[in-house]
Amino acid sequence: MKISRPEEYANLNLKKSLKIRGISIEEIHDKRVYIRKYFDILSALNPLYEDIECLALTKDVISDLGKVRDMDITGCYNKKRREEIALRAIRKADKLKNCFLPKVYGSRLVVFNNILRLYNELRNCEEFHQLRKNVRIIRNLAESLNFNNEIKKLAKEMGDLRDEALRKTNCLGVINYSFNINEYRRRAIEYTLKIILQQDEFHHY
Repeated sequence: MKISRPEEYANLNLKKSLKIRGISIEEIHDKRVYIRKYFDILSALNPLYEDIECLALTKDVISDLGKVRDMDITGCYNKKRREEIALRAIRKADKLKNCFLPKVYGSRLVVFNNILRLYNELRNCEEFHQLRKNVRIIRNLAESLNFNNEIKKLAKEMGDLRDEALRKTNCLGVINYSFNINEYRRRAIEYTLKIILQQDEFHHY
């Protein structure tokens, strides 16, 4: 099914996340991916659809799922503690069933303007984590508008690099990136510009 509205994209991913009830490595990963996609749209549309409670709850769920995911990546965890956090995240996430987005007029324009804003921020990203975060958000925003290009592959590549760096921390919890981010920033700028220029829906930029 073609998703034409960002709120439909967000709701589809929220629905997928709510169906996941287990806490295996794969289930936690998938649930986190779906909720992040939902959250990026929810956050972008917040000026039009103000729901601070859903925004705060989603952030909280993502935080818990992130802790479990990092445990799974590094293998540094107490099994009981992992289970406690994972189950807590599932219970919190259940409350998101009340956070499906209604039809939001102007949603496509607002999401596209967020892509423009993030594009302008890319040149100033000097830290890998922030650059990776911006790339991930641009990927999800573009996907919600059916604008897809190399940014998706770049987001996956940068995510894998982050995971590999995390595995090398030896459970110390400090990530050291031993590579130059200039090439990743260059590609992020190039791919995002392609997203902006490939569309013919908006002409205000």
